[in-house]
Amino acid sequence: PTTIWNASDYQSNSEYYQSLISPRNFDQSDNLRLDRLSSPQFHPTNGKSIIYLRRQYHMPDLRGSTTTLHWLDLETNTTVQLTRPIWGIHDQQFFWVDNNTILFLSNRASTDLRQIFQLTLPANVSQTADFIDPIQITNYPLNIDNLLVNRQASRLAFSCQVYPNLTIEETADRQMAEKASDRSIYQFDKLFIRHWDEYMTGRRHHPFLVQIARRSNGIFNFSSEPFDVLFSVDSDSPTRPFGDAKVQWSFSATGNSFAYTRQYDETSAVTWTTNLDIWTVNLSVPEHLSVCITCDNLATDTDPSYSPTDDSILVYRSHSIPGYESDQFKVKIYNSQPYYFHLVQ
Repeated sequence: PTTIWNASDYQSNSEYYQSLISPRNFDQSDNLRLDRLSSPQFHPTNGKSIIYLRRQYHMPDLRGSTTTLHWLDLETNTTVQLTRPIWGIHDQQFFWVDNNTILFLSNRASTDLRQIFQLTLPANVSQTADFIDPIQITNYPLNIDNLLVNRQASRLAFSCQVYPNLTIEETADRQMAEKASDRSIYQFDKLFIRHWDEYMTGRRHHPFLVQIARRSNGIFNFSSEPFDVLFSVDSDSPTRPFGDAKVQWSFSATGNSFAYTRQYDETSAVTWTTNLDIWTVNLSVPEHLSVCITCDNLATDTDPSYSPTDDSILVYRSHSIPGYESDQFKVKIYNSQPYYFHLVQ
């Protein structure tokens, strides 16, 4: 059983080991108790501090874990735990958008679903005596699985698992209706039926694009309706099973263009092709049409990354042999003004 959170029940890894009296040999249980630190990001302007994620486990029985945000001053080595540790609660995929604002995903919502939260840092973080309570930005009836914020903090992209041609709310309604019917029968008319450890039951990871703005109270909110980039498309972005928005999505330097990787799940051919393509969306025009920039190559094209200074330049990784998963990746440069490809040797 999972341990229920109790403030008096919390003990850090270091506190647990400092409380031990007798020495003993290091074993596998000690390895499991180690904290997991990940995803460090430098301060966006001065680089003198970092924020990182720390996953820690219930001591000493490992019945539960929690992931929290931490701040580290690189000059004084002062560390501050920013978010409250709660067993079963995990903060993830954060973006330090300006001096004192963090946007991140967490299942801290009352619904236990992953949503977008904002953390506002005080002027002097090192003097923080207690945890900072984050503000919930979204309240969707589905989990948000991926998050990407542009450099200007004027737009963000997030993903939800939705049915093609259905909105987030309509997908949630359909799930509730299916659950209420007690029906667990699926009819498959194409492959995949099961991919790795997951049955393909209809929902897809779709990227949603939305404009954001800071209100007078300093809290960000959505200033436009989220747009489902793949609304009618039976496909995933990020791709399954290992796709990651941080490498398969990219905003351009001005934030006015968005690039993403997707595969072709619409037919059973997805089971024997390695073809992935990169598509771009011009966000400065109302149509938001996706344009494929790599469709001439029937092998893998993935991991787009816009130039930090030029919206017309995009770098990505590419295979040249269709159907060959072990083909060597090469770095290519796409320039839309003028149109050309360049292979980086």
